[in-house]
Amino acid sequence: MLNVSEIIQTIKQLIEVRVEIVKSEIQDHFSDMFSRIFILVLMGLASLMILLFASISLAFYLGEILYSPFKGFLYVALLYLLLFVFLYLIRESKSLVDSFKQFFKTFIFRGKK
Repeated sequence: MLNVSEIIQTIKQLIEVRVEIVKSEIQDHFSDMFSRIFILVLMGLASLMILLFASISLAFYLGEILYSPFKGFLYVALLYLLLFVFLYLIRESKSLVDSFKQFFKTFIFRGKK
């Protein structure tokens, strides 16, 4: 016949094993999520570097065409100013916000709810 203390001890062991499994699963999910965030940050930094050098190249090219490096850089700055104003005007757009939410949800959490 089983002893009550043995049953309690077995239940405690089962609970401890389940807690360890849950801890391991949480660690796996967090490490997966943080690695995705790290990759996203690296992609963002690489994109910024590409944008920076492309902007400088465009400014020098426009400077050659306009015979004034100052005007080339000025036109590129105006282009970014127009982009900023456009983004400022559509900042409250529900569809834009929803599309960014969906992108981050898909990329970071792989679409999990």
